[in-house]
Amino acid sequence: MLLAWSLTGSAQQVSAINDYLKPIVTEIASSPNAGGWKWETNRNGGYLVRKEMDVTGDGQPELFVASTLQSTRHEQTWTIFDVAKDGTLRPYRTTLNHSSAWPIVEGDKTYLTYVLPPDKERMRESDEKPYPVYRYAFEFPEIKESLSYSSEVEVYKISQFASEELPKLQVILLAEYLMKPDAQWADVTEWKQDSNDCYFRPEDAEIAEKNTNFTPLTALAMLGLAQQAPQNSNSLTPRSSTPASLPTVAQQRPPKAHEPKLALPATTENAISTTTWRIIVVLIVAVIGLLWLFLKKVKVSGL
Repeated sequence: MLLAWSLTGSAQQVSAINDYLKPIVTEIASSPNAGGWKWETNRNGGYLVRKEMDVTGDGQPELFVASTLQSTRHEQTWTIFDVAKDGTLRPYRTTLNHSSAWPIVEGDKTYLTYVLPPDKERMRESDEKPYPVYRYAFEFPEIKESLSYSSEVEVYKISQFASEELPKLQVILLAEYLMKPDAQWADVTEWKQDSNDCYFRPEDAEIAEKNTNFTPLTALAMLGLAQQAPQNSNSLTPRSSTPASLPTVAQQRPPKAHEPKLALPATTENAISTTTWRIIVVLIVAVIGLLWLFLKKVKVSGL
């Protein structure tokens, strides 16, 4: 079993899957026009998609994960995870694009096999083997690809497997995966595409379309990412998944500069100096006057 990722379990988040989602949501958020359109047409974030297949032959199924934000009309872009016995997920380095593939055993080797429609050039040349058949050998962390061509009869034999052995496809709305810990994965019993080539389950369409509050920035916050400013409005930087309040910056006055004592202007000093000399001159004149009167009186008395 895949612990939190067991196909019978609830949508408990797993760090490896969150890491898988981060660049996808980041790219969407970094492109307000094209990214915003993709987000909206996918009914506000779209789905996470998963299935299990043992593609190594060791009895332990690998986990295939896709996002409908990366889907095209005919295929999903799958990231494949090696699953340890304790549930640890390790992503392979290569992603695979296909709508339907299945494991086959040839000799003692297991391959994931994907058959494409007939090659038109080969059909024009009446080639008996016009069908491209891709085989993928999984040797963690690498996936090795090989291509051969098969006839219609050979392709029929390759595709002969019991329907109950087909991998079960399950989905969950991205908004529910990130925001509702008790949300459940759902089996895909009816999988449709709308006029925008976006996948959806009919029973989810209305609730997803109305969930306009779930924006790319909301998803980034739940994934522990936030927008960085102001150097590049499209760049993103990690932060806590729980929005923290910004630290308060005190409005402090700058240190008070040393204030020198005011110096008296030169004109004031000159005024003071002139007034002093005037007083001295007056005093000298007064003393001389008194001395002259005193001498005059003495002279008169002597006569």
